Amino acid sequence: MKLIHYIKTLIVLFVMAVPAIRSMAQTNEQFTVITFNIRSFEPDFDVKPYAELLRAYNADFICLNEVENRSSRQMVDGKYRDVVQDLANELGMFAIFGYSYNLSNKDGKLPEANYTYSQNEMYGNAILSRYPVMASTAHQLPRPNVAGSDQRGVLSADFILPSMKQVRIIATHLDHRAGQLEQASFIVSDKVMVDNTPAILMGDMNMYPGSSTIQKLETRFERLDGDNGTFQSGAKLDYIMGTKGSWKLISTEVLPRMYNGKELSDHFPLKSVVELIK
Repeated sequence: MKLIHYIKTLIVLFVMAVPAIRSMAQTNEQFTVITFNIRSFEPDFDVKPYAELLRAYNADFICLNEVENRSSRQMVDGKYRDVVQDLANELGMFAIFGYSYNLSNKDGKLPEANYTYSQNEMYGNAILSRYPVMASTAHQLPRPNVAGSDQRGVLSADFILPSMKQVRIIATHLDHRAGQLEQASFIVSDKVMVDNTPAILMGDMNMYPGSSTIQKLETRFERLDGDNGTFQSGAKLDYIMGTKGSWKLISTEVLPRMYNGKELSDHFPLKSVVELIK
């Protein structure tokens, strides 16, 4: 009888505790997010200054653009380096790399199928996260038929938050010469977006606020940042956006692009604190 009473007591205590556990998880709905065009970690490919700069902000999600990974010029002692994972290790985060093109086929003249299973000489975007990734997908964006254009890409990844809600983080880098509107149209399509899943889009859009490209993105997203410049010229090119009605902007700021006198990029990192409201 004592054993049965003991078991019943444990069950009652557990049932009483469940709402409290859920409540604790649901209160943690604010997140720090950063987008940073890192210019391939040039010129010396040392990730530590980037880690030192970013560590101070304790971000939950970081999206990176112009990510050269496992390239021959990044090799150390004849070995390829996963520099994205190196940075993630420095920050104690999970890492996802999103392939855009192979550096051996930068001009796109050779069949992409030749590089489908390549593990080296890669270029694209990346996402770092405090939470393990459920699934991720990388797409190549429509490439403009303009001299000097690059093959751009978009990386999306899904995460389960401590509150048990699912969110999607999207990292992209639109072309610097042409085709941005078509690329934005691809991003807001069902090829990248999922209904009823709150999403944050971050990256270098290479377009100004109010442009047709940004307006296209705003058909499904709303701005979670400000209009201060994010490029060395003072231009606003980098953005943080969230699916409409899903997020609240708490604060935003443009971060330094220098660390201990070293220029880390020609772009400034952009940080926002956001709250998931739906």
